[in-house]
Amino acid sequence: MNSTPWHFWLIVAVGFVWHLFGVLDYTATQYDWGPWMAMVGGRQEMFIEGMPAWVDGAWALSAWVGLLGVLLMAVRAGFSPLVLSVSMFATVLVAVWLSLFSQPSLLSLAGWPALAVIWLSAAFTVLLWLYARDQHRHGVID
Repeated sequence: MNSTPWHFWLIVAVGFVWHLFGVLDYTATQYDWGPWMAMVGGRQEMFIEGMPAWVDGAWALSAWVGLLGVLLMAVRAGFSPLVLSVSMFATVLVAVWLSLFSQPSLLSLAGWPALAVIWLSAAFTVLLWLYARDQHRHGVID
């Protein structure tokens, strides 16, 4: 195992917090947690309840598998880039569906800020996967 670069733990910490928030968002939404759902409007709540099961499943994979991938990265498991790739594909799939195929679209439902957040989330998961893959290639993650 090679020495750990200074940025490794920073990236792991940011990835952990990011995916922990995703898990909180997904779980609070699934359990219809009052304080969390109070932040979204009735129209958005109805939209979430009406999402296809496969989109809901992809959202779950995005959040929970992403958190698992970051934890595996922290213990330097060699298959963490593979796990993070599942989260990445799920996040990109949800972003594409929300942007192009959902009725109403995310843009018309929640505006530009929500659209920006979902695409920043997708970009972050791609970058996290690329980083984990690079650290695996350099022997930091075995």
